[in-house]
Amino acid sequence: RAKAETELRDVSTALETLAEPVIMMRGHTITSVNHATLETFGYESKSELEGQGVTVLMQTPEASKHSSFVDRFERTGERRIIGKPRVVTGKRKDGSSVSLTLSVSPCAAPGEYIGILYRRTEAEARAKAETELRDVSTALETLAEPVIMMRGHTITSVNHATLETFGYESKSELEGQGVTVLMQTPEASKHSSFVDRFERTGERRIIGKPRVVTGKRKDGSSVSLTLSVSPCAAPGEYIGILYRRTEAEARAKAETE
Repeated sequence: RAKAETELRDVSTALETLAEPVIMMRGHTITSVNHATLETFGYESKSELEGQGVTVLMQTPEASKHSSFVDRFERTGERRIIGKPRVVTGKRKDGSSVSLTLSVSPCAAPGEYIGILYRRTEAEARAKAETELRDVSTALETLAEPVIMMRGHTITSVNHATLETFGYESKSELEGQGVTVLMQTPEASKHSSFVDRFERTGERRIIGKPRVVTGKRKDGSSVSLTLSVSPCAAPGEYIGILYRRTEAEARAKAETE
């Protein structure tokens, strides 16, 4: 638990440095914001927002539409807005409006979401989301747990802990490879089918649900890990975090994060 709290602080610190507003949510409730959120919406203290419904930052009827989209996603898995940048009309503390592009993604723990806001068009926001993904990837480099960034089934980035865990010397040995290179059979084929199903139907068979997997080191030996995969803001992008823990311990850790 202490380690999870440390890692949460590390990620929160990294997000705090971003110029764009970042909002962490549990369901419809704001759990954390960064300083850029306060500046954009005219608030002085995080305590004014944390614990409030996220719709306090949206003009009507944007607020009711957002709530219904999130509720539908949690009931059906339909990605009406999740992972899809869209233009919204934000509401400042003084009641004035601000035009923003919002990208919402679910986190590892069920019911948890991260929202990133951009003062850009949808196309520009998509490109920015990819940049932010690289920024977060840089921040995650400091974590002790293996972190793997993916586009579809392909590894786009790994941190140093991934190299240590799987016995590789260079990131170039993994980046550009299929993520299943790190999984023993039949785990590899099952993982691919789960991701394909999620992209076709939105069914969260493994997405956001920590599960025990048998990893495959470079030398072919096995390592027992718990994997948690979550989609990122950019469509088709995923982040996987691996833990040397039991499934129950990993679920508790994911919920803490």
